[in-house]
Amino acid sequence: MKRLLSIILLLSLAAALAVNAKVPPQVTRAVSRVKAAPALNVEFTVNGQAGSATLCGQMFTYQFPMASVFYDGKTQWSYSPADKEVTIFNPTAAELAESNPLQILSRLASDYSGTALPDRPNTVRLSALNPKNPVTEATVVFNPSTGWPTEITIICGNQRTHLENIRFTPSKTTKAPETFKFKAPKGTTINDLR
Repeated sequence: MKRLLSIILLLSLAAALAVNAKVPPQVTRAVSRVKAAPALNVEFTVNGQAGSATLCGQMFTYQFPMASVFYDGKTQWSYSPADKEVTIFNPTAAELAESNPLQILSRLASDYSGTALPDRPNTVRLSALNPKNPVTEATVVFNPSTGWPTEITIICGNQRTHLENIRFTPSKTTKAPETFKFKAPKGTTINDLR
């Protein structure tokens, strides 16, 4: 589950980068697009495995081969298909801060500094101002034509996670709230911690 949270943090950072006034100017282009979209669909490859996400307001879903996470603004579901098990809980502010893109957005401006890498065009390195931050560093490559992040490497503790082939598709409308509620398949063990 820690690896899944690292991936969620990484993807969230991609959408959040431009909020930070301390990062290079090319990043502001991505933030304006993120803010303008009623919802975002994101496809990516993480450490060689395909994944996807949908972000809409405070709600989100993340789909990976090894797990899925759904959050409807109050309740979070974490599903492991291999174990046929779902854990349901109402996350605390701290737990939500680790997995909710909007929480990360609100913290990014005060928690990170960024610099453009002169030897790598369209690349920004973000460093955590507080060494206790779970994400200590992220390097992001932006598409110069679209402004969207296309590749991200994150260091979270002693783990390095690499996202590539990132494709953002903004939606013109918000998603229905049911999109962010998990429906357990038949035979799933349910751990309801609410």
